[in-house]
Amino acid sequence: MSSQDNETQPKYFALATALRTQIQSGQFASGDKITSEPALCAQHQLSRGTVRQAIQLLVDEGLLVRHQGRGTFVAQVTPRSQHFSLSSFADEMRRQHRRPRTVLLKNETLPANATTAARLQIAPQTPVLLIQRLRLADDQPVAIETRYLAQALCPDLQLEDLENNSLHWLLVQKYEIPLVRMEHVVEIETVSQDAATHLSLPADAKAFHIDRLTFTTTPAGEKIPAVWFQAVYTQDNYQIQTATL
Repeated sequence: MSSQDNETQPKYFALATALRTQIQSGQFASGDKITSEPALCAQHQLSRGTVRQAIQLLVDEGLLVRHQGRGTFVAQVTPRSQHFSLSSFADEMRRQHRRPRTVLLKNETLPANATTAARLQIAPQTPVLLIQRLRLADDQPVAIETRYLAQALCPDLQLEDLENNSLHWLLVQKYEIPLVRMEHVVEIETVSQDAATHLSLPADAKAFHIDRLTFTTTPAGEKIPAVWFQAVYTQDNYQIQTATL
């Protein structure tokens, strides 16, 4: 999911991003106890409540687990199958010492066509939100991201500042929509004419194509599709990492 710039992130979200990066980089390994809440408060000059919010976000993501009386630990991961995992765009650009920026291309409501309806498991013609954003690093276009979600899932999302806010944070934290599972495919394919234009690429260029479906849960506990994400990332600007679930 994308990140906000530090200047616009809530403090707890910024801390969660920093801790997530430490886990993903291997600074904290599976089963390790992370820095205590008082130490994190002192290191980052944050309140205890803010630190707890950051930790809870990572607990909700399944990266951390709390043990009463013992502390908070990096979750143990049981290997089951190979998949591709993507670091967040902003985090990846910062690792490259580049400045991330987002430009909103589309923010529309439209009737779901047959393909979108099938992916989101909704009836054709159901109103869906289409949010498309261009990602830049040092003002160079490097990615196009497109999301579809049923309008009824989060009707106020279109009113948000979608250039300076994390869509994941808005859905999960502000609107309290649990995102509990994802399925995604990464392939290298020739870019479309539209993508080539936005990314300043030749018409026959190849790029990473990502297709991801994120699921939420109903009050009855049923897992249903929430967000259909499609993206094109230029090959020399984004890193794909193999991980195990």
